[in-house]
Amino acid sequence: MNILTLDARHASADQRILIEQIRIVYDMLGRSSVFTLVLSAFVALVMREHGPIIWGWFAFQVALKLAEMIEVRWFYDPAKVEAAPQTMLHRLYVTQSLHAAGWASVLAIAGQNVSAPELVFVVMALGGVLSGGVTTYGALPRVHAVYIGTFIGVSLVTALFLIVTIPDQPAFYLMPVLGMIYCAGTYMNTRVSGQVYYTHISLSLANAELAEGLARQVDLAEATRREAEAANRAKSTFLASASHDLRQPIHATGLFLSLLRKTRLTSDQQAMAGNAADALNASSQMLDALLDFSRVEAGVVVPQPQNFAFDDLVRQLETELGPLADEKQIVFRVHESGLHVHADQALVRIILLNLMSNAIRYTASGGVLVGARRRGDRLVAEVWDTGIGIAPDKLELIFEEFAQIGNPERDRIKGLGLGLAIARRMARLMGSDIEVISMPGRGSVFRFAVPLATASASPPSPARMTPVPDDVAVHGARVIVLDDDAAIRQGLHALLAQAGYDVATAETVEQAVASARVRHPDMLICDYRLRQGRDGTEAVRLIREQAGRHIPALMITGDTHPDRIAAAEREDMHILYKPVDAERILDTLMMVLTH
Repeated sequence: MNILTLDARHASADQRILIEQIRIVYDMLGRSSVFTLVLSAFVALVMREHGPIIWGWFAFQVALKLAEMIEVRWFYDPAKVEAAPQTMLHRLYVTQSLHAAGWASVLAIAGQNVSAPELVFVVMALGGVLSGGVTTYGALPRVHAVYIGTFIGVSLVTALFLIVTIPDQPAFYLMPVLGMIYCAGTYMNTRVSGQVYYTHISLSLANAELAEGLARQVDLAEATRREAEAANRAKSTFLASASHDLRQPIHATGLFLSLLRKTRLTSDQQAMAGNAADALNASSQMLDALLDFSRVEAGVVVPQPQNFAFDDLVRQLETELGPLADEKQIVFRVHESGLHVHADQALVRIILLNLMSNAIRYTASGGVLVGARRRGDRLVAEVWDTGIGIAPDKLELIFEEFAQIGNPERDRIKGLGLGLAIARRMARLMGSDIEVISMPGRGSVFRFAVPLATASASPPSPARMTPVPDDVAVHGARVIVLDDDAAIRQGLHALLAQAGYDVATAETVEQAVASARVRHPDMLICDYRLRQGRDGTEAVRLIREQAGRHIPALMITGDTHPDRIAAAEREDMHILYKPVDAERILDTLMMVLTH
């Protein structure tokens, strides 16, 4: 049963219920027509001795039933019911009145010289027809009321006719009266059935409306989700583009500053160059925070758990961050635990670095304490401070991107507000999370847990780049530098040439491939984002195919877009992210060329 269609949806509730009632009645008529036609034939056969009058009655019944069957099968249109239900209702009144009159008239025929067995059969047939009306018209009692009214009216006329014609046979003229009483009883049953149908249809319509409303809410939620994802992608794209555009000049400036400091400068000039390098390093650190955030967003950060001594990592960070605490004249202490953990050391380092640097940054007096304790099969790392503290309603806000509770003036010295967001995401990558307890004005404690190592064996030493004599690393090494930024090409060319490399530069993929065709390179250095939508990975693939061998490649890129980072890391390439200092570039080149 189709409860809600487009046209019916705009009708009133009562009209929609009427539409469904009419549909049900027509459905029942289609199911019962054959039965009543067969019953009519059987009645005519039993009363065949009445001659032409009974066959005339049978012909009338056949005409009615055939017309009904043809209408239901070929001419009944649900769309018409929805468009004009009252018209269809009146049509039912007329057609069913004719059916009622046909069946009631058989009493007048039976009253003429009918035998007792025939009379009993006629009564049983009429009883079956009247009882069947409860089912046929149960969904729409008003149609049954018209049917019953017609039947009673014809029966009353028949009773009067029989009283006049056969006054000495009360059994015959009392039969129509009995039929009228039976009609009243069956109609009461139809009323009960109609109420059940009405309630069922009302609930079905209400459920359909609820389902439709729920579908609209689901569509709205899906649209909202798509908008949020689009906004998130736009944010990531903006961060990557902004980061790339800022890294280019910073990276070039760093290369030229490195070259400048290696020339003969006065002490004042060396001091100014050092200050410029410090300012450049501050900008680089902020961009590193953006890079970490973009890498997590890209899904390219995959935890690589290994056993390592937790105290060794904490001591390294103490050495790195201690000068910051000394500048603020606050206490900075580390309590050693003697425990080994099984986790990604790089991710744990980033988490601790962000928590510890935040604690120092927002602590004006007192101190910062870093410790760890065993809890079951996990190590719980904790960073305590006596800083400004965090209000209870801001405890979750601090983990959102670019949120800084204690930096309304957006002081660049206090960072970008990405540290805690990055720390929490990396903790969750390892199946952990960061918890915080804080009291405004008294301080905070941040903690997270990592699995303990199953054995306390000393972990492998971290890979270090062993210094290699320049003549071993540089001798005969040809390097192609591909970058569409002229300043970076010039800076890298000067840096590498000064270190003794044979350097060729290229602005486009075609220039790099042509240079490699003249002389196969030992090393490729390329940017990711090039002009005309090209990228460095394409150049590396073309040059490797042309050489017929694997050529080591180093990508130095400022593009932090999540999709592009993932694509670059799928290539067999070493990656450095701009801005990168000159010494690290040279160390990486020596490491790649000698392994």
